[in-house]
Parts: sequence; structure tokens; C-alpha cells
Amino acid sequence: MGKKVELTAEYFMDYWLMKGHNITTQWLIENESELIKTSDWYKKYAVSPELHDEWYEWAISEIMKRYRCSKKYARRQFCFEYLNVAPSVKKG
Repeated sequence: MGKKVELTAEYFMDYWLMKGHNITTQWLIENESELIKTSDWYKKYAVSPELHDEWYEWAISEIMKRYRCSKKYARRQFCFEYLNVAPSVKKG
């Protein structure tokens, strides 16, 4: 059995940052230290609606696997964390 991954904010954010921009939260801390002090970095690193939806389904799946719970329960538990870790979605 593999090592259990901690479901941290960075873990959830790194998925969409890697898929959409080929960077991680650590890279942001090291290279965009001034920008990340504001919410403007979410706009700069926005993702497509399709990537957002892919990320959301992945995140729910990760929660279901980690806690062995139903999809409905995982969605309910993720709703508040979502506000902190979800990507901004590009318009148009």
C-alpha cells in the first residue's frame, strides 16, 4: 500500500497550477513573492473552465479515496476548502 498523501491546500492548488501553468505553489512563493501578497495572482494564473471542472472532479475523487466516503459527502466537505484553493476561471 502506498504512502497516504496529505490533502493540503498546496496539494489541491498544485494540481491546477501544474496543469494550467506548469508551476507549483512553491514556485509562486519563490518567484512571485510580491504578487502573492494580493489576490491578483489568481487573475494572472486563471485557468480555462474545462481545466477548472477537471480539477474539481479530481479533487472530489482525491477526497473520496482518502476518506473512503461518498461523492455527496466529499462535495459537502470540500465546499469551504474550495473557496481557498479553487482557481480563477478565464472568461470568454
